[in-house]
Amino acid sequence: MTIFDEVKSLVDVPTAARSYGVEVHRGNMALCPFHRERHSSCKLYEDHYYCFGCQAHGDVIKLVQELFGLSAIEAVKQLNSDFALGLDVDKPPDMEKVNRRRREIAERKAEQARVEHMYDTLLRYFTLLDKYKMRYAPKNPDEETDRRFIYALQNIGYAEYMLETFNRTDKKQQAEIKLEVDRIEREYKRCVEEWGE
Repeated sequence: MTIFDEVKSLVDVPTAARSYGVEVHRGNMALCPFHRERHSSCKLYEDHYYCFGCQAHGDVIKLVQELFGLSAIEAVKQLNSDFALGLDVDKPPDMEKVNRRRREIAERKAEQARVEHMYDTLLRYFTLLDKYKMRYAPKNPDEETDRRFIYALQNIGYAEYMLETFNRTDKKQQAEIKLEVDRIEREYKRCVEEWGE
């Protein structure tokens, strides 16, 4: 494994792009730093990027090369320094350090996935209740009230509170409400199974 392979395995493209000031939006779509544009057309994958506008593409090393006008080895040194990879560019990599860094990156990605799943759960539940509230509201005073409408009225305030609370908490606090988010996920699934979306 070369030093280039090591750097590419330790630093993913979205992380590097954000660190170097590239404006990254939802779904890892970014404003391409290589041509002028108003709408995001550059997709950042874990191991490469591709711009649908100007067709710029490459891995994390190529990204740094193009951003800063560097050679490949200079880009590797830049990434090594900026991300504190601890690689000695002039000799073979210390596999213990590389493996430790890989574990750190894997843990960070797992944590990010967990946080995204929790947020997605809360948002889906709130959205479902909002649909029930709008779709099943009585059209006139004589109409029988649908139980989905009643359920939505009873629970939507709490769902909104949980969503807002989650958005304002740090990682430690988010971990503390995980059990409640798990309960809400089960409740969401029950509602969908029983009443549909």
